[in-house]
Amino acid sequence: MIFYKNFTCLLLLLISFFATKSLSFNLEEVQNGIYVHFGHQEDTNKINKGDIANIGFVVGDKSILVIDTGGTPRIGQALYNKIKEISDLPISHIVITHSHPDHYFGTNIFINELIDIVVVGHKKLQRSLDANFEFYKNLQLVSTRDKSVKEFNNFKITKFVDVNKNLNVDLGNRIIEIQAWPSGHTDNDLSIIDKKTKTLWTENIFIKRTPSIRASVKGWKKNLKETSKLDVNLIIPGHGPIKKKNEALRPMLSYFDRLLDNTRKFHKKNTSLSEAIENFPKENKENWLLYNIYHPSNITKVYTELEWE
Repeated sequence: MIFYKNFTCLLLLLISFFATKSLSFNLEEVQNGIYVHFGHQEDTNKINKGDIANIGFVVGDKSILVIDTGGTPRIGQALYNKIKEISDLPISHIVITHSHPDHYFGTNIFINELIDIVVVGHKKLQRSLDANFEFYKNLQLVSTRDKSVKEFNNFKITKFVDVNKNLNVDLGNRIIEIQAWPSGHTDNDLSIIDKKTKTLWTENIFIKRTPSIRASVKGWKKNLKETSKLDVNLIIPGHGPIKKKNEALRPMLSYFDRLLDNTRKFHKKNTSLSEAIENFPKENKENWLLYNIYHPSNITKVYTELEWE
């Protein structure tokens, strides 16, 4: 009996060990020529190995455009290998949607392999990459326990996109429009529209997962309102499953309105931040994942933003 218990414990440990070492990297062709790898709806940890963001690529007649490269060099390598399995067309562009590490720590793989690749980012992205390099590298290494993170090096954006100055990329019978947004989720958010299928790929939208406000709730809400006017049908979010445009936007706008309305009431009553957090309605009406983690920090961010409104 003792031997059996010890053997069972050892077996479970081995299964757990190899599960953390392996990387299940599946791709789904969600529209003709648009491939998505859907990340886990979790925070980065040693089990998911940083594989939490939606990343992928768009295939034209002449070249391929990559959208984000994942949270570790190992994930970037897996994406690169899959692209080469699917198509022998050249990879001409990488678009980095914003400056959170789960979206760009695989970029070196592409830069090292492809000398002429164009790396596209928001006009404010490079400053953030440079300022946060050491912090995010240490964070990813500690969070993922993935040794490949040690290989990550900072890199340079080679093509910047400014607000109100959209960039069009022709992949060959396929026009991709890249738009830079004012401050919202971060101050360096980009979205990508495939004109051929009217599909929008955007980090501005979270599906099922609690949106994390890092820059401006008012700016983010305004960006979502502008998104509602775009001539697109489907949304590929930065996190979560694909949704139709209005279905994707509605929960976020409802949540932001609730944050704004309640926070303004607290300010009107001169309620302190700690009291606001304590007394904010607790109900998770949208059934967001990770709500207990991100909702309190969102209250803090909105409270601070509206303090001098």
